[in-house]
Amino acid sequence: MHVTSNHPGRQRRSRRPSLVVMWVLALVGLAGIAQAAEFDEKLKAPTMKSTAEFKIQAQAFTKKFLEIREATPEQLLTNASLAKQQFDLAWQVQQAIDLRKPLDDLGELGFVSRGDGSYGIDMDAHPEWLELPGSVISALLPDNLENTITGLVQRGFRPADVATLREYLARHDYNGTAVAGSLPVSLGFSRSVKKNDAAKQAVPDSLVFSYWYQRARVRTEAERTWAAGLLNSFDAQRRRALLSLVMEIKASSTWSPDDIATGIPELLAMVRKPDYEQRATAEAKGVAP
Repeated sequence: MHVTSNHPGRQRRSRRPSLVVMWVLALVGLAGIAQAAEFDEKLKAPTMKSTAEFKIQAQAFTKKFLEIREATPEQLLTNASLAKQQFDLAWQVQQAIDLRKPLDDLGELGFVSRGDGSYGIDMDAHPEWLELPGSVISALLPDNLENTITGLVQRGFRPADVATLREYLARHDYNGTAVAGSLPVSLGFSRSVKKNDAAKQAVPDSLVFSYWYQRARVRTEAERTWAAGLLNSFDAQRRRALLSLVMEIKASSTWSPDDIATGIPELLAMVRKPDYEQRATAEAKGVAP
């Protein structure tokens, strides 16, 4: 799990939700994703085979990311391929941290050991690890919204633009958008677990990692789509104003290990409950189970 702090006073969790409670997130409305993804038990979550190989991949990504950030920063919200590369690299780091693998070689990529199994990153020095859609969402949370609007007005937002912003927020639930598409993944994973149980086969950890990966990926992509939709509600000048404000927020991040040894059996016990699918489906419809 990693926590990003956007200063002053802005903090939100990473794209990777808590291992055990992912399935109980509110599942309502999925604007921005044309078709919810099914769980693919053959899809393996990416893993860091070696820090040397990972560094080559990360350095190539960083070069491309910084070039895009400088030339066409809108792509940090609109480029789905770039977002997936960023997500997959971050996922590999987080999984290595969860598995307590040594990451001393990643210091030049921005990861500084805190001596307790966690790593800190200065996101100003290494913006390639900051997921900009999350920063947009953080800036527009109720506690931050009025300050953000003040900043946008100072950068050229007109009353009509502020009204467009408020209308978008009222009509598009970013949290519902971000989690609703997880239902087919959750149901598919449940059926895979039951299939293994019926065959009296142990559920491999790799299947659980794949589930967590696919769930988190759906959420991340939905948040990016939400933020891109907001950006595209404005003209070029206002888009630049929004991006510049969000990109100038000071941020740091701490990436800490999740308790995999506890999380896996607790998740499987939850999924094996007889009413799991009914409860998850009820949540998706906004109905109390």
